[in-house]
Amino acid sequence: MIAFLGWIPPLAIYFAKRNQSPFIRHHASEAANFQITMLIPYIFAGVAFFGLGIFFPSLSWIGYLLIALVWIISIVFGVLGASGANRGAWSRYPVSIRLLK
Repeated sequence: MIAFLGWIPPLAIYFAKRNQSPFIRHHASEAANFQITMLIPYIFAGVAFFGLGIFFPSLSWIGYLLIALVWIISIVFGVLGASGANRGAWSRYPVSIRLLK
């Protein structure tokens, strides 16, 4: 359930530091956009997990697998984004809905 709250830290950094540096604003908005985008598959996987668990308990592992897959993707892209920012590169997340600019 904590994975659903991953959008809060980058959004807080975006609003707190966005006027300090264009580089910080860029990477904070990229991270926030990515985490907000990841809410969509997390919600889908959570609904699949609970829906299958209620109606087809023997298939609830599919929802669990989806949650794990989304979590792994989120971790991998988060590490790639953080390493790009650490190198000083103006990188972008490959899968992200651009809500913040």
